[in-house]
Amino acid sequence: MRRNAIWLVVIAALVAFGLLLFKGWDKVVNNGIDSMITITGNFACLPVKDTAQVVPEEDCTLGVKSRDGSYYALDISRIQDANTDLKANDTIAVTGTLKPDSEAKNSNWVMYDIDGVVQVNTLLRTR
Repeated sequence: MRRNAIWLVVIAALVAFGLLLFKGWDKVVNNGIDSMITITGNFACLPVKDTAQVVPEEDCTLGVKSRDGSYYALDISRIQDANTDLKANDTIAVTGTLKPDSEAKNSNWVMYDIDGVVQVNTLLRTR
């Protein structure tokens, strides 16, 4: 009986540690260390600020919708081998430098309701 209680305590401790370790694993990470971030989410059309303006789906500008619901525009001008076979709703991981949405005000993404622009270093399809 005592042996089972010890194993239960060990398993409970491992579960608690795992929850603390992986809490928020799918959010923007590494922003404070070297200015590089990683965002996981779906390749999606960026929402426009003016909801009265309807953008046809084939004319949408693609970005990433993170798992917490935030949208980010993707500046892929810095990568040489862009993955051209990505489609909307593909699950992706993007690594790069995040520019806040205030810097996007004077850019191509001014009409979109985004949380920032990622200058992409790597763009990978994930599962």
